[in-house]
Amino acid sequence: MKIIEPSLLAFDLNRLDEQLKEVKQAGAQYIHYDVMDGIFVNNKAFGPQQLININQQGMKANVHMMVQDPMLWIKQFIDFPMNSLTFHPEVYNETQVLETFSFLHQHHIKCGLALKVHVDANQYKGLLAKSDYVCIMSVEPGKGGQSFMEESINNLNKVKQIKEQINPNLIIQLDGGVNTDVMKKTSQYVDHFVTGSFLMKQDNKSAIFNFVKEL
Repeated sequence: MKIIEPSLLAFDLNRLDEQLKEVKQAGAQYIHYDVMDGIFVNNKAFGPQQLININQQGMKANVHMMVQDPMLWIKQFIDFPMNSLTFHPEVYNETQVLETFSFLHQHHIKCGLALKVHVDANQYKGLLAKSDYVCIMSVEPGKGGQSFMEESINNLNKVKQIKEQINPNLIIQLDGGVNTDVMKKTSQYVDHFVTGSFLMKQDNKSAIFNFVKEL
């Protein structure tokens, strides 16, 4: 079954608990939680505090770190409730990535890679074989409300092949510009759809969750 991860970037933090309840009632099990350091990407978003709100509402947080030094940030987050954490591998060498995976697994947190649109997934085939999640970016990372980039389908195709051939438990997330048209177009590849502004603008959010169940 396909899953929607509402993106916290599109929430009104002044109405956070209210909107968390709203998406949970619509069918959300997970919340997508972006962390930005202002270095790897220009914008900044979210320390660990809102993870508590998500947990209190009975949902799981899938954290996506867009940061220059993932372990520095992970250590600030590690005692907060998280289901998974992905980060961009180009900031580390392979040994550092594997050490980070090991640290997260020791703390019972699923983990994996986040890949920008023009980063070739096959370059990280060995690491994706050891990942629980892969977050395929379909916009440039760093801000919400962008349009889906068709080039991201190249990486979706590559990670689907990696999943089928060497890591059948890999969960493929699609993050950026996701609406119902994109969901239909990419459903053969994607397990979790991350959607922010599109979902939060809907009066009937339950209809979007029901739409995904039928894909």
